[in-house]
Amino acid sequence: MDLHVGQKFGEYEIIGLLDVGGMGPMYKVEHRLSKRTEAMKVLSTELATESQIKRFERELRVLARLSHPNIAVLYNALHSENQLILFMEFIDGQTLESMLSAGRLPLERGIGYIKQILLAIRYVHQQGVVHRDITPANVMITTAGEVKLSDFGLSKAFSDSLLTNCGEILGALPYLAPEQVKGSTHPDRRSDLYSVGAILYELLTGRKPFGANRKLAPVLTDSEGDPQPPSQLEPSLSPQWDKITRCALARDPRHRYQSADEFLDSIAQLEQSVKAGFSAAHKGALGIGLAIVTGLILALVASPAIHPFHPAPSAIMPLHTLHIPPPAFATSTTVFGKETALRTTAPLAKPAQKHGSKRAAEASVFEPPPPAQTSNHDPAEPTPSPELTVPTANVGQDVNQASAPEQAEVGVSPATTQKKRNFWNKLNVFKKKSLDTKEKQ
Repeated sequence: MDLHVGQKFGEYEIIGLLDVGGMGPMYKVEHRLSKRTEAMKVLSTELATESQIKRFERELRVLARLSHPNIAVLYNALHSENQLILFMEFIDGQTLESMLSAGRLPLERGIGYIKQILLAIRYVHQQGVVHRDITPANVMITTAGEVKLSDFGLSKAFSDSLLTNCGEILGALPYLAPEQVKGSTHPDRRSDLYSVGAILYELLTGRKPFGANRKLAPVLTDSEGDPQPPSQLEPSLSPQWDKITRCALARDPRHRYQSADEFLDSIAQLEQSVKAGFSAAHKGALGIGLAIVTGLILALVASPAIHPFHPAPSAIMPLHTLHIPPPAFATSTTVFGKETALRTTAPLAKPAQKHGSKRAAEASVFEPPPPAQTSNHDPAEPTPSPELTVPTANVGQDVNQASAPEQAEVGVSPATTQKKRNFWNKLNVFKKKSLDTKEKQ
């Protein structure tokens, strides 16, 4: 019967062509009553060989006994007009082979696919079945990221006889275990695990373990070398992946993982160690950061510039420290024809000790002494005002307390001396303010 898109076939309608495989075409069909989309696989018994027909029937029987989330479901099977037809679960997605051809997958996502494949293989092995053709082309990935293992045409039950003729190699060579190529022993669970290891290697490195063009002769003669460790091709990978792939791809089946559970346990241990290392590194970085922050806080608290209990420096300096000493011409007098500089800072040395308080000290500095009595004072000249005298010291006495002969020496006019003193008193604003304040009081 010639099938084509748009044709109605029993309770189904063909709505598309999915693939044309070696054992026949696969169509996308819709059940007209339930409106469920399914995949229809067809094998023409007239064109197929006897071996192909037996394999098709074997796949039908194997799928009928399997029920797992990671394996395509068989809905129905029938024989019509010299054709064997399977109605299977339609998988909306793409093969792992097409995804790998587009570029290397993120590591976490790729490892997730490997774990799902191993879960499906574990279930298949528990049912007494060996797949024998696990390749990226037979692994479907749904749009939700779920793995669906398909194409059980080469699968074999443990009790079944081999359908491979002498010298016939079935399967994809890059993923076949050496015993499958040589035919020296019957394939078993470890052969499937070898194929999963080859897919894992490609997911880790973006390369097939023995190259895209694996040669048959080295496999048959056992002269094929070991694949390069993944961590050498991708330095970001943990060296533990080298151990896992080396065990999965061991030429001797006795040195491989003996079950899918062992394979899964190795991956789980690696992931736990990576998480533990990341957690320790994160805690270490967090501890260093907290130590730095704590140190900064303690340094700021101990700093006098911001300490809340440290008194701020006074912005107003004591008046005696701001007193401007008068120049030499205002503090000199002539004694017996010699000019002597009179010190003005002696009374300011320890004002607080003499008067007992800051205010008393300031008063002792600026309080004007009583006017000096001079015998040679010219009545025509005005009497010097007490406010305009400049405090000086001559052996513990102020300048205004000097004797009359010292203020009326020859060579110094009283009028000239008084003008100089008046000029200087006007400049000494601090003394002026203090005197004005005292007069107001």
